Amino acid sequence: MSKIKALPEKVINQIAAGEVVERPSSVVKELMENALDAKAGWVEVEIQEGGLKLIKVTDNGEGMTPEDAQLAVQKHATSKIFSVEDLSNLHTFGFRGEALASIASVSHFELSTRTAEALSGVSLKIKGGGAPKPIETGRPVGTTLSVANLFFNTPARLKFMKKKSTEENHTVMVATTYALAFPEVGFKLTIDGKETLNVPPSDFTARLSKVFGRETAQSFLPLEFKNAGIHIHGVVSAPTITKPTRENMLYFVNRRWIANASLGHAVMTAFHTLLPTRRFPVAVLFLEVPEDQVDVNVHPTKKEVKFAQDRLLYDAVVKAIRGALLSAPGALQAAQPQALAEFTPTRTEGPVYSNHFVQPGFLNEAPATVSMAEAPATTLYDRIAEKYPSGGPSADAHGVSFEALGFGKASLQARRIDPQASLYNFSQLFNTFIVFQSDSEMFIADQHTVHERLNYERLMKGVREKGLEVQPLLMPVTVELSAKEAQVLKNNTETLMELGMEVAPFGGNTFLVRSVPADLAGKNLVALVKDLVDDLAAQDTLGVKSTNRLDQARERAATFMSCRSAVMAGDRLNGEQMRRLVDQMRQANLPFTCPHGRPTILSIPLSELYRRFDRH
Repeated sequence: MSKIKALPEKVINQIAAGEVVERPSSVVKELMENALDAKAGWVEVEIQEGGLKLIKVTDNGEGMTPEDAQLAVQKHATSKIFSVEDLSNLHTFGFRGEALASIASVSHFELSTRTAEALSGVSLKIKGGGAPKPIETGRPVGTTLSVANLFFNTPARLKFMKKKSTEENHTVMVATTYALAFPEVGFKLTIDGKETLNVPPSDFTARLSKVFGRETAQSFLPLEFKNAGIHIHGVVSAPTITKPTRENMLYFVNRRWIANASLGHAVMTAFHTLLPTRRFPVAVLFLEVPEDQVDVNVHPTKKEVKFAQDRLLYDAVVKAIRGALLSAPGALQAAQPQALAEFTPTRTEGPVYSNHFVQPGFLNEAPATVSMAEAPATTLYDRIAEKYPSGGPSADAHGVSFEALGFGKASLQARRIDPQASLYNFSQLFNTFIVFQSDSEMFIADQHTVHERLNYERLMKGVREKGLEVQPLLMPVTVELSAKEAQVLKNNTETLMELGMEVAPFGGNTFLVRSVPADLAGKNLVALVKDLVDDLAAQDTLGVKSTNRLDQARERAATFMSCRSAVMAGDRLNGEQMRRLVDQMRQANLPFTCPHGRPTILSIPLSELYRRFDRH
């Protein structure tokens, strides 16, 4: 008996669906691309339950005849190509002719469409890849595609879906990305009956403001570059505006949204030395290249492409971004193009919020406003970077260690300090580390991680005991977010309320901050909320399904707030402040590390110092 058998058509379609339909947002992407190929001037997307219950995409494009509608849901039926040579001259998004058939095989699928020439339209319903049933219907010109109960007949696929908010975020990303690429088209996105995005046709500048928020969009640097048949245009953020992930680095090749590691590397090369560690710029880059120089047929979802001259394109992206950075007003203006790679701005820990910053009130002391003009010209990071190029005092640094200086791991300990031990000789090293001693040990404390741990313990205790100290704002602070950021904030308002931050919608993607935890009073709340949303979004991309998701989100937000309200590396402390910080730390519940896992206090026994200096 033969071991090899031909697969049934239904199984073939479901296997193809596994390649094309990764998650609900994959369906949204395919259907939006079809609408744009149909020359739609308006595209409306609706999803329910993250897209697993319903995805509905409506457009006012050309529509289809009943005959074309029935062919469109068949596998490998397409109007985009007729020969292999056509793959080298594509002007549309779709061309494989498998998306609709694949989607229909794993859902309750309905297609309704009508052309301008027809008096009535046609509706096709398909359940799990079955035979379509055409029905004449009245409807406007255009097409509506409904995908209900996605993966209902493939439970193995369904169990790999992430939590609802994660799937929603992916859909928001798809919708806003195409809204950026096609500003002349209007887009609307509704999630569970609530409008998330609504942008009328406009120009690119206006669309940037709608997607990213007016304040962020105004800080973008425009770029333009032409060479050897390559045209690059778009915007990049100034180095002071960064994100915790690469997902805001967007690339479009001939208006097709793509993922390409080489382009991402080129962007980071252009920003070399200008960004904090593990932070990324915002970039919206449109690359126009001859169709025969790009292969879009290398991935089932058409997300990845190959370039015939990838090195040429890499260099062009670097030059385009560097040109934008050099032409920006301010510090970069005087730099020469050939010197950009050597340009190193003053480094700070975390993002710069404004020209003035509020030095946090230390253990209930009043905060003090410090002008950046009064700040030292160089920071601790600069001084250490000069001596140890491999890194400064951060959790990710791999510079000179105590082990390299001869101290074994056993002699460098992170542990609780005896609450009864006498401590004295407090001093501050590099305005970052607190050095002190007992009768038998030397201690080195990181002032930021110590204060961060204390803030975290106090914040979580306040949540548990319903005794959190909250500071109502006399004048609520208005925060404008992008569509995706707004969705993340909406999904976490309950968590933030528990932590003392009351945030309420104020129309569109704008929110009002009405109260904050007392430790955050006096901070730049606009920048802080945006960074908090970025932090929650970065964690949310992991999309772990969990019954204690709210607990995880609460802990993530508490960790962020504890960090932002703590004294920072570079803040000068007096003797009483140092002593109070250490005294509170040795009484704390978990004194060994900060909430991020970095050590707080290290100790070196006197016996080890004697041994190192050969004193017996």
